[in-house]
Amino acid sequence: SVWVGDSITSKPRLEALTMMGAIAARTSRVKLGSAVLLNALRHPVHLAHVVSTVDNISAGRVLLGIGAGRGDNPMYVKEHAAVGVPIKERAERMEEGIVVMRQLWTQANVTNLGKYYPLDDVALEPKPIQGLVPLWISSNLVKRGLWRVAKFGDAWISNVPSSDTYEECWSQIKEHGLQLGRDVSAITRCLYISVNINDKEEAIKEGGSFMMDYYGRPYESVSSQLLCVFGPPSEVVEAIQRYRDKGADYFIVRFASPDQPAQLAKFTDKVLPKLS
Repeated sequence: SVWVGDSITSKPRLEALTMMGAIAARTSRVKLGSAVLLNALRHPVHLAHVVSTVDNISAGRVLLGIGAGRGDNPMYVKEHAAVGVPIKERAERMEEGIVVMRQLWTQANVTNLGKYYPLDDVALEPKPIQGLVPLWISSNLVKRGLWRVAKFGDAWISNVPSSDTYEECWSQIKEHGLQLGRDVSAITRCLYISVNINDKEEAIKEGGSFMMDYYGRPYESVSSQLLCVFGPPSEVVEAIQRYRDKGADYFIVRFASPDQPAQLAKFTDKVLPKLS
């Protein structure tokens, strides 16, 4: 699978779903994912149409990773304001948007009486090749986010920096599943890990610079919230295995470096063979 990140104004980057469409047109087998797209920033009718289009272009290879994002960074607050979405509404909008998209993908005509997205007899064509596009929902140790995974998720994405916290998150998802009457055992458990494979000093220097440019925060602050493994291949192997032991069964690897092809080569040569 190949994964793209998302932002509209908070970071200088290409638009996520347009990128996925471009990759879809140049590939035939690889799955295409977003890690993660902030669906509350888009109207669900528009988003459902774009996702369905990419799913048709790719012959059914889309994995839609979505999340509510963080409300503790001014650049995210500003981004939501730029598209007319108060950041305090993002969780409710995300959840109502999920319901609306799934209805549009599977029903001939949709009427929605929700708070944010009222619809009257709306039809969306073409439908996705997959019917229901898989939703990979992100959350760290946040009660409402983990409830959302149990309620709506086909997969769970997390980047918590502690494997014990990862285990606690899954325990809460299972508890929410029991309360909702849903068997969550089939949910894919995905870990999003940022790596820089180099000698320790160089890895922290280069990876820390990447994180500062990306989040506008120093490495020490970012790594306290998100899983970062910057160092020799053995450290990356150990980290992945530690989370595998806690139940993670899918891994999205982000290379925190300006030279991502070189990092990919190191990962392929020096990490993957030790994880078979």
